[in-house]
Amino acid sequence: MRARSLLAWVAAVLLLSLGTEDPLYRVMVLGAVTAVYLARRRTAAHRRRPYWILVAGGSAILLNFVLSHTGATVLISLPPLLPAVGGPLTLEGLVYGADIAVGLMAALLAAAVLSQGLEGQELLDSLPPQLRRTSAALSASVTLLPRLSDAFAQVREAQAMRGWRPRGPRSWRAVAVPALLTAMEGSVLLAEAMEARGLGSGPRTRMAPPATSIGDRVTLSAAAASIALAAISLVTGALGVWQPYPTLQPPAIDLLPSLAAAALLVPAAFR
Repeated sequence: MRARSLLAWVAAVLLLSLGTEDPLYRVMVLGAVTAVYLARRRTAAHRRRPYWILVAGGSAILLNFVLSHTGATVLISLPPLLPAVGGPLTLEGLVYGADIAVGLMAALLAAAVLSQGLEGQELLDSLPPQLRRTSAALSASVTLLPRLSDAFAQVREAQAMRGWRPRGPRSWRAVAVPALLTAMEGSVLLAEAMEARGLGSGPRTRMAPPATSIGDRVTLSAAAASIALAAISLVTGALGVWQPYPTLQPPAIDLLPSLAAAALLVPAAFR
């Protein structure tokens, strides 16, 4: 699939997942993005499991639950002497943390689809020449998380062969620190390779781009329709602000945002 089609789809995902706080729409977007990820993962060269997305979502839930002391339904109360976390922990804070986590996971999973389905040079070629530096930074950043994931898996296997076994959170430093350093070293090597090849010194030579397929056209049209529907919903108030405080209220649902979320399923039909 061409880069511009996927970039338009990612833009639609970000608009819907981060432009609303309604949990129903965010769950719909996450479901669509998960379907696209699973459909494209079957044909991907590297079948990574994005556990880091689950970690990010779980962290968002936990942080909002222990740091937000607002809400009428108190689940547990911690001693007020505890800094930051002391006080009532509420059901509303837990639900709102889950809402934030779903939107965050949808955005991160869309980025995983982008990094899994495209090479760096495809992102460079997808943006106009005026944004050459921006496209170079974007293509490098998109490859950072997959590189970190590969480094983590390799270091963990190497440490396990040396007899390492996880014995609590502190023991994971033996894996996390070398994996982070390896990923950073890879980024430095990539930057040096780009500089050695004269990136930005003049017009780039490139291979002939592949022909635009029906899947590219349909995906681009669906992404444009989703963005348009989401924008209309924002202007008309259909993507209204949902807040669980001070007491939980049922989220609203409207036709236009639902159609915008449903349009995000289209890339799952094209590999």
